Amino acid sequence: MKGRVWLRAAALALLIVGVIAGATVYFSSESVPPCFVSGVPTWHPPTDGQAHRYVVAFPDRAACFFSPDENHRLVAQLRLSAARDISTAAPNAGNVALRTATGAYTLDLRDGALSKGGLAPFDTGTLTQTDDAQTVMYVTQRGLLGFRVIDMRSGNTVHVVHFKGFTWNPRFGPNPPSHGLSLASDRPELWVLDAPNHALHVFDVSAVPRRLDDVRLESTFTEPGSLTRSADGRFLYVGGAGDVIDTQSQKSIGELAALQKSTAVLEVEWIGGRAVFPGYPR
Repeated sequence: MKGRVWLRAAALALLIVGVIAGATVYFSSESVPPCFVSGVPTWHPPTDGQAHRYVVAFPDRAACFFSPDENHRLVAQLRLSAARDISTAAPNAGNVALRTATGAYTLDLRDGALSKGGLAPFDTGTLTQTDDAQTVMYVTQRGLLGFRVIDMRSGNTVHVVHFKGFTWNPRFGPNPPSHGLSLASDRPELWVLDAPNHALHVFDVSAVPRRLDDVRLESTFTEPGSLTRSADGRFLYVGGAGDVIDTQSQKSIGELAALQKSTAVLEVEWIGGRAVFPGYPR
């Protein structure tokens, strides 16, 4: 009888140790930003006088620098210990403004310094994309799998576009479900995110929106994602999923681990000793 009791106690002790060890591994791995891997240097601005281009993803408490000219190789990382749960990133007077769970911060890329305060945009459930050629605005919002088309002259909704053949249960999955819009600069082509179905939908918007294609993503979403187009229009970066989309082939050409953990993405060019942000007023 004593032997059985001893065996049960030993088994219970081993189980408790295993659970604690598992929990320790889990929390430790979650606390390390996805770009903090062996061999990746800390960010320092280039000093060779050449122009350099980066796509920067901002997961929790970090900035991860990828080079689109080197097949999106991870080239640098920067720890941002105070910037917890980064939701948006935007240029601010030559620096980067970050919206976090504890307010706004400003990142100076010249020295990597992070300071409290700044004009950082808020992340909202509604996205808008103006189309001057068609004098309309495309809108995504909570509760709508799809998007609205608003006439900018009258302010009236002229179309509500759904993703035929795709469904969504609002009780499950991300809400807003279509939290990503990107309009091509050289053609009437609109890309819209469909997070519940881990897909992108491509529309011809030269007249009434007409769906052209559906692009399946490699990963699923647990929260609303984001969609960021490179300044040259060649790539789309899907925040929350990690996919890099080639807009010409309309295929996913890779996944960035930091982008899976981030919806805040910014393209940065380092020119003449300062940061320039393509697509934003210089």
